[in-house]
Amino acid sequence: MATFAFYPAHEEQRRADGLNFAIAVGASASAARVVAETLIGEPNALVGWSSVDLASAPATFVGGLPVGARAQAVWPTLGRGGDPMRGT
Repeated sequence: MATFAFYPAHEEQRRADGLNFAIAVGASASAARVVAETLIGEPNALVGWSSVDLASAPATFVGGLPVGARAQAVWPTLGRGGDPMRGT
């Protein structure tokens, strides 16, 4: 089974409780999404969030939302203050 990361696809999808990043295992992204929603106790809580298969994802930093270096297209590239990550 694959391991997937989930995070809000848009700023307005961020959760008030700060749970804005989830990792779960599943046979598919949709199956892993159900597992993640079960872990936080809210069915359909992650609908519309982005999903990434971690087997092929570049390195990331998670501090609210996942952020990656500028030379990749999987993770968002701007930090919380709107500044780009320094890496390549």
